[in-house]
Amino acid sequence: MRPPPRSLEEYLYRLLMDSPAFNNWVKRVHARINGLPPPHLQQEHQNLKVENLNDFHPTRYQKFNAFRIIWADEFKRSFGFGRRN
Repeated sequence: MRPPPRSLEEYLYRLLMDSPAFNNWVKRVHARINGLPPPHLQQEHQNLKVENLNDFHPTRYQKFNAFRIIWADEFKRSFGFGRRN
């Protein structure tokens, strides 16, 4: 059990966080921003099953892109480009 709120601000914050309407609104905004279907059309997490993680086989493009990112990072670190401390 949570201790009682110490201030009016904390009390109002808890009311907002516990509100189903606010949580549904946040889910709708999150779905819209990330290009997901509306929350009422999404599958529940319990229904999602991962058959086998070893079934993933990256495409040539994915392999090349990963190599390019790692190479560019290594190049920047080797020659002192990038962040300056």
